Amino acid sequence: MAAEVPDIDPADVTTALWWIGALHENAEAMRQLAVSPKLLVRRSVARAPRLPTDVAATLSRDQDRIVRLFLAESCDDAPPEMLLEVASWWEGSLSFPGRPQTHPNFPRDGLLRYAADPNPRMRILALTDPASTSALAEQFSYDPDPIVRRAAGEDHRLSPESLRRLAADTDQRVRLRAWLNPSISADTLVTLLLGTRSAKHAARNPGIPIPVMRRMVTIARLPSTAQTL
Repeated sequence: MAAEVPDIDPADVTTALWWIGALHENAEAMRQLAVSPKLLVRRSVARAPRLPTDVAATLSRDQDRIVRLFLAESCDDAPPEMLLEVASWWEGSLSFPGRPQTHPNFPRDGLLRYAADPNPRMRILALTDPASTSALAEQFSYDPDPIVRRAAGEDHRLSPESLRRLAADTDQRVRLRAWLNPSISADTLVTLLLGTRSAKHAARNPGIPIPVMRRMVTIARLPSTAQTL
């Protein structure tokens, strides 16, 4: 069963209050405002691109998860342990794609210890460990949780056979990851390009063979699209 992503109220998704944003480079002001009883003030401080180490540490322990999330998304001084904690429940947003996993302070080594973690969001972190292998990606491609299969479907080390299987997964987002993976076989990719539901997405795959690309361009220029690749 997939782990639930905590609901974030639209009212909680904010940028910094303008007057706090104007003070983001003022270290002493940030120290004072980081302990404000006002939630919106602390969230606004967390949106600072850089913060003194002590201020970032204070906000990383804030009881409000949105403060911690904003710190993970916006501040390059967010501590590693908090980034790992946020990754355990946050999948990422369009505004800050990849965070917290792409944060410069995100811990990279030792993530293999989460390969068997009951939380699927923690399990997928094992794939990003420098010591991870294609065998782990293959293992995760069979995981019962779609969150883990999605991560496996994005892994370029996954075999064409496993990608073919994931391309027909019951979970739509798993299928999409497999359709876009350049390691998918040319035969499978051409089949997807001919599919009514898959063509639009498969056409974004960087691994499309050049002859097929040329044929696609030719078809796109014709008056009728009732052509075959």
